[in-house]
Amino acid sequence: MSEKMRVLDLLEAGKITADEASKLLEALGKSRMFDKEKREQMEEKLQKFAHDVNKFAKDVGEKVHGMYKNMEPKIKKASQTALEKAASALDDLACTIQESMGKGECNGEETNCCNEAPEAPEAPLENTQPPHQN
Repeated sequence: MSEKMRVLDLLEAGKITADEASKLLEALGKSRMFDKEKREQMEEKLQKFAHDVNKFAKDVGEKVHGMYKNMEPKIKKASQTALEKAASALDDLACTIQESMGKGECNGEETNCCNEAPEAPEAPLENTQPPHQN
């Protein structure tokens, strides 16, 4: 049952006077106007908030895009360097494994495949005593 109908029912039942019913109905009307004003204010605040959030998201998106553009070449270079080093390390590991298996060859060539300097041949042991002087 609506509030207006309850007021009219109270008036009809003689529980309130016509003056009291009039005041109650007037208060209900103001209450609804107040509610309408509050709703409109809330809608305005929500629209402003939505606008502010949208602007903030756009600004953040632009900044992130700018950061990405600045970082992209650095990320590509770092990735390339990391790939090259990983490939080199894997080649060295493969050569080491082949050498340890006694094959002594890498990539089909007989060589020191691990990119190390070739070992110097051992010098023959000579007499380490000082020469005799006469």
